[in-house]
Amino acid sequence: MKFSALVQSELETINTTQIADWLTKKSQTEREYKRLSEDFKAIVIMQEAGFYEQADTRFSQWKNKGIPAELQRYRLAIAGKAGGKRLVKKRFSMLPAAVQNHPQLKPWKKQLQSNPWMLGGLLVAGLAVLGLFQLDFSQPEEVPVVTNQENVEQKLAALEKEVEQLKEKNEQLTEQAPVKSKDTTKPKETAKPKETAKPKATTDAKKTLSPEETLKQAIAATQEKDYKSANRLLTGTVLTDDATKGMARFYQLIAGGKLGETKQTDYVAYREDFPDSGYMSDVLWMQAVYEQKNKVGDYKATLEELAKQPDNEWSYAAQAILDGKSTLGEE
Repeated sequence: MKFSALVQSELETINTTQIADWLTKKSQTEREYKRLSEDFKAIVIMQEAGFYEQADTRFSQWKNKGIPAELQRYRLAIAGKAGGKRLVKKRFSMLPAAVQNHPQLKPWKKQLQSNPWMLGGLLVAGLAVLGLFQLDFSQPEEVPVVTNQENVEQKLAALEKEVEQLKEKNEQLTEQAPVKSKDTTKPKETAKPKETAKPKATTDAKKTLSPEETLKQAIAATQEKDYKSANRLLTGTVLTDDATKGMARFYQLIAGGKLGETKQTDYVAYREDFPDSGYMSDVLWMQAVYEQKNKVGDYKATLEELAKQPDNEWSYAAQAILDGKSTLGEE
């Protein structure tokens, strides 16, 4: 497999939702993982938006922590997009030997074996940390390895379960329907109500979802790049419930932006409604990108506001653009 094909394959197949769930679970027991969990959400957004250099820089700020091999693969794929094979070699050489030799990273190691001095020199030194990093990789109950086939099987299983639930709901609706008197003169007319039972079951099933569950499904759909489904879910009570409205509006901006359905006023409204949002820098960045791309408003003024935000990757990127060291896109 060619290097570019490996990079693209990793980005398309790695389950970022599973990684995010693992980091969230880890952060509940180990505080130092909380920032990694928040960082990863931003990294996924950067990667999906095509800002690979920013995503790689955010990753490079992580201290050495035990993380799943699947996350290391995602990290290398982003580096590949950001700086090609040379940057991947640099990132790979900084990994402990136990990580370099992990089975999941074999395709990457094979791609980089043309420079054995870089790979071999760290093997002995890295063995000292084998126990530390192997601990995380040897716990499949926390970090299950998910292949493409398993991903498909999981999705099929979820769909089958949903179909079964709809069938049960449909049967319940049919049983609860009022019993009409027997009339054999017009048998075709009595069969018509059954045709409307199925869509009604779908509607009722959707109504049973809590705002929290709706938001969870919308986030998962966004991370799987199913923006239409995410946008469809982010309506109604999930946008008004106190526990979900802030994050729901944020993911609505992401999904709507990908579908070309957002306006500059949507970003401004979010900032006014949620002035203390932890996603303020992300929203300012998305607003600046929208303004520059659509020639609406003053994207440089938005970048200036972003540059004043607490130090983070977005504020650094904004300042670099304002200083002429980088560009936002097509000028």
